[in-house]
Formats: sequence, C-alpha cells, structure tokens
Amino acid sequence: MRALFWAVLLAVLAGAAALVARESGGNVVFVVPPLRIDMGLNLFLLITFVLFLLVFWAARIVQKAVDFPARVAAYRQRRNEIGSSRALREALRALFEGRFARAERAAQAAQRLREIAGLAALVGARAAHRMREHARRDEWLARAADDRSVDTARLATSAELWTDSREAQRALDAVVDLQAGGARHIQVARIALAAHLQVGRWTEVLKLVRLLAKRRALHDAAVRRLKMLAYRELLHDKRHEATALIETFEAIPLEDRRQVEIALEGARLLNLAGRGRAAADALEVALEANWDERLLDEYARAQALPVRERLERATVWLQFHPQDAALLRCLGQLCLRDQLWGKARTYLQESLRLRVHPATSLALARLAEQTDQQGEAVVHFREAALGFAKLTQDASADAQRGAARIAARDAATTGPVA
Repeated sequence: MRALFWAVLLAVLAGAAALVARESGGNVVFVVPPLRIDMGLNLFLLITFVLFLLVFWAARIVQKAVDFPARVAAYRQRRNEIGSSRALREALRALFEGRFARAERAAQAAQRLREIAGLAALVGARAAHRMREHARRDEWLARAADDRSVDTARLATSAELWTDSREAQRALDAVVDLQAGGARHIQVARIALAAHLQVGRWTEVLKLVRLLAKRRALHDAAVRRLKMLAYRELLHDKRHEATALIETFEAIPLEDRRQVEIALEGARLLNLAGRGRAAADALEVALEANWDERLLDEYARAQALPVRERLERATVWLQFHPQDAALLRCLGQLCLRDQLWGKARTYLQESLRLRVHPATSLALARLAEQTDQQGEAVVHFREAALGFAKLTQDASADAQRGAARIAARDAATTGPVA
C-alpha cells in the first residue's frame, strides 16, 4: 500500500514538472567576462537538481566514512552483548541441569561483557564448588568482587559456599559484611546458623533458631533438634561447675525445659554434679507437660534426699496412671533405695507382669541380692543382661541403617559431577 502511494505521488509530481517545463520559456544567462553562457530555465533547473544530488550523496559517503570506526565498534559491542548473554543463559541452564563443567566453561565465555561478568562469575563459582574445585571457586569469587553491583549476591554466595565446605570463619566474616550492609533476610540467617553450628557458638545458634522459627523458616522438628543440640552443649560446658550448671539450666525458657530430651540431659548432668534435688525438680516439671518413660527412669536415678518425698510424689502419679509399667518400675526402684523391700518387690513384679524390660529385671536382681536370695538374683541378672544386649543390638542396627542412608544421600548429592 505504501509503495502504491509513493508511485502515485511520483507520477503526479512528474506530470506537474512536465507541465511547468512545457509552459516555461525563460532563459538563464551566466556572464563571466569574457565568457557568456546562455541556457534555458528548464536545463538550469535540471543541472541544479543533479548537482544537488551529487553533493548530497558525496556528503553521505564522507559521513559514512567518518562514522565507520564507531559503527564497527558498536557492531562488535552488540555482538559481544548477544554472545555473552547467550553464554550466561547456557551457564545457568547447565548449572541447574547439574552439568557443572559445561556451566563453568559458559561462565568463562560470558566474561566478555562487563555488565554481566559479575553474575557469570558467581555461576562459575557455584559450578566449581560443586566439583569440589575450591581454589578455582575462590578465583571466581575474586572476579565477582570487581563488579560492585553484585556485592550482596557475592557475599551471600561466598558465605553459603564456604559454610558448605566447612570454612566457618570465612563464612561468618562474609555474614558480618552482609549484615553491615543491611542484608538481614532469611537466607543470610540460615547461612549464619550453619556457620555458627560448625564453630560451636551455641548462644548465637539459639538466637538464630528462635528468629527462623518465628518467621516459620525452619521445620518444627529441626527447631527442636537444634535447640536440643545447643542446650546440651551449653550444659556440657558447665558440667564441672554445679552452680553455673544450675544457672544455665534455669536460664532455659520454661517451654524448652519441658521438652523431654532437654529435661533428660539437664537432669542427668545435674545428678552427676551432685545436684539431685535440682535434677528431680527439673524432671517433675517436664513430666507435668510430657509423660515419658525416659523421664521416669531418670527420676528414679536422681540422687535427691529424702527419697520419701519422691515416693509420695510418684504415688500421686500412680492414681492417674495405674497401669504404667515405667511408673511402677520407678516406684519399685525408689522403694528399693529407701529399703522398703516388700513394696519394692510388689511394684517391680507388677511392672514386669505388664511389660518385660531389662531395667525391671535388674532392679529385681538387686532386690534379691539385698534380701540374700542369690539364686533369684542370678536369674534376674541373666534376664537383664539378655534384655540389655538385645536393646543394644537393635539400637546398633538402627544406627547403622541411619548412617548408611546418610552416607548414600551425601554421596549422591555432594559428589563431584562433570
């Protein structure tokens, strides 16, 4: 349509020019003494038009010649941009596909364009890290430092990769730089948590676990496991100082002290430190919230005097849990310690009737020794030994299966892949 329009317009202009030329009878005279040039007006206009075209095209040619180096540079720049962008896309695709050697080569090709060189260097660092080429990974991270626009991404990536390779102090230094720059998002907190776990900064671990739990960035099971680990290590650090151990345990929030694993660990250490009363109190608080056999067994072992107070407390519990084998075993052990032989035998035999357990057999064996019934003691000792051996064998088998699963998972996810 456009071509037709211009064709019609040119035809109209040509026709108008022909009409004007036919009606025009003027002359143009150029006098340059001693010369005189006469020509028709139409010829003069034609020559002028041709000269205008010649000058116009000559100027265009000169302009293009002058602009040629700049156009060549612009062409090369566009070619580099297209090639580098294509290389970056290829590097990202290869990284996500797990083809790390290819991703690193593509990241190297993307370095030609300065605007994306930093991002490409981070891709190359991740690829080298997955191939466990840590020296080459650090070289890529150093390249990324030249691009100030990716500083936050570089620090976050550095902290994550260094944490994964257990270079915790370097990771923490990167986290400090990130936080100094105002980066406090959840991923940074996760990375900092892993790094603090590696160096054993348990107070910081607890702060970060609470922060991530508040933002629902950690599964509840992971929160409980990490809290248990941190509290256990904090308590172990104070296990040789009874007063400091009690202060550390009481500093734990009540909600956490009611958890079975934390209460068990605290009570065990308090009992070993000679603070049986504090251990018994800790177990009673936990039992109010979580009725658990392990707590009852530890309660029976607590060196809290007088024993009669704990017997009275356990007797009250028996009203609410009359058929609990663990509670009956606990009562039997407390009676045994208080030298109430008849009650001890009644509770322990009733517990054994409800459920066979090696700890119950062991308590009956000790009772038989105290009452000079050596034959019965031998029988119960044998039953206890066989029971504990079976429990140990089952626990060992479970641990081996768990270790095998973890090893297989680690080999599948962290091994070098080309």
